[in-house]
Amino acid sequence: MEVIKKRFGFILISLTLLLTVIFVSRFNILRACGQNDERLECFLIMAGKGTTSDGSVLLAHNNDLSGKEASLIEKYPQAKYKTGEYVHFPTGLKIPQAGETFEWMVLRIYKGFSEGDAVAVNEFQVAIAGGLALGDDRNEKAVEADPLIKKGLTGGVRYIALQRSKTARECVELIGSLYTKYGVAYPSGVGIADPEESWYIESGGGRSWAAIRIPDDSVWVQANGFRIGEIDFEDKTNFLSSPDLKRFAIRKGLWNPSEGKFHFARAFGHKKRTKSNMFYNSRRVWRGISLLAPELKLDPDLQEFPLFIKPEEKIDIKKLFSILRDHYEGTEYDVYAENRTDIKERAIAVPGSVHTNVLQLRGWMPNDIGAVLWAGVGPTPFAIYVPYYFGINDISKPFSTAGRECGNGSAFWSFKSLSDFVTPGFDKLAKLVICEWEKFEADEMDMQSKLEKKTLDLFKTDKKMAKIWLTYYSSHLSLKSLEKAKNMLKGLHNK
Repeated sequence: MEVIKKRFGFILISLTLLLTVIFVSRFNILRACGQNDERLECFLIMAGKGTTSDGSVLLAHNNDLSGKEASLIEKYPQAKYKTGEYVHFPTGLKIPQAGETFEWMVLRIYKGFSEGDAVAVNEFQVAIAGGLALGDDRNEKAVEADPLIKKGLTGGVRYIALQRSKTARECVELIGSLYTKYGVAYPSGVGIADPEESWYIESGGGRSWAAIRIPDDSVWVQANGFRIGEIDFEDKTNFLSSPDLKRFAIRKGLWNPSEGKFHFARAFGHKKRTKSNMFYNSRRVWRGISLLAPELKLDPDLQEFPLFIKPEEKIDIKKLFSILRDHYEGTEYDVYAENRTDIKERAIAVPGSVHTNVLQLRGWMPNDIGAVLWAGVGPTPFAIYVPYYFGINDISKPFSTAGRECGNGSAFWSFKSLSDFVTPGFDKLAKLVICEWEKFEADEMDMQSKLEKKTLDLFKTDKKMAKIWLTYYSSHLSLKSLEKAKNMLKGLHNK
């Protein structure tokens, strides 16, 4: 009996040690990627039309939350409203509704987009490229000088503006005017573009904001820190800002003109740059830039980087897919490197992301064909990018629902299940999955020009049928991608 007890005790201790090793290994992997980090962040790239291989404007975005906010795709038709109707915000604020709003398509989380967790494009190819929370980076002087408005605007204001705008500049000006009038409940950065130009706007506090136009020959790389630099208040073509921003900054002690030109990020941000999290955002910016313009050889320890980057080679959709999936591979900062237990980095791609996308805007085509949302639902590392043309009539049910009632659940939960299974064994399993996804995406991209040629011909004679054809095409690819994800997970379980 004593022997049995000793053996049982030995087995119990061994099992406990094994489970501890597994847990610690899994914890380190998830911690490395920011899975358990209370700061929920995003990543954005905006490529001007002069930087891309086909002359399109390309917008790339990862939306990082807790990993449990299911994402879905929806289309909203044009709508008309009566005088006296209002748009309501979660803070209690209400603003007058427009008499008419435009058709738009959105990739969002199931809780809605009131806080800005979405990307979208409207019928004029005006797009919200994505948002980034900036609250944690706002410095103490800015907090005191320009307090947030408790009952002010939330991130959802950007989609209200999108429904009312025919150009990117018009959308930026509308967002800015609403910031000035009503104030914001939390500060954020937002990318906005159309086929002709790209803009980026940051709210510094309750009513302070600035926007900068990204040159056609440049790329903008952004993480969750204030980044707009020097502002030329005389150049209204490339800079916009809240009224009286210059004098406000001087009056509140946010800027001393004798020390140099007004720098928006230094005036309102840079709080997050402490020793404990010094490279939390800047390293992601460095990585994005280094993958697009490696010849710059920028120091990864920098805290400020050039605003406008001229890429070494023309950018295409495939390149942006690879950057959105990046985890610093091939560098000393690789968050999945074997035996890493000292990780203090946050990768561009994390298991806690809930949707990822590249928006393609092309003004030389009808808007129904020129605007394409290459969307991936679920965690970025293991989502498949599928093209959704603006002209589609609807989205297949697994991709337009967030619940688990659709068969085995929405597409999101299938891709999340795959990510949850693969992430702890990333070094052994990830390449297998991503390699298959890249083959699938390569086939999609090979088909794109052929599809569009036929659709453009059909569009001239039968627009209704062209839209039906685009709907079928996007639906077919999305359902096929979901089937691949389910089969991949099943195959891995059986190994």
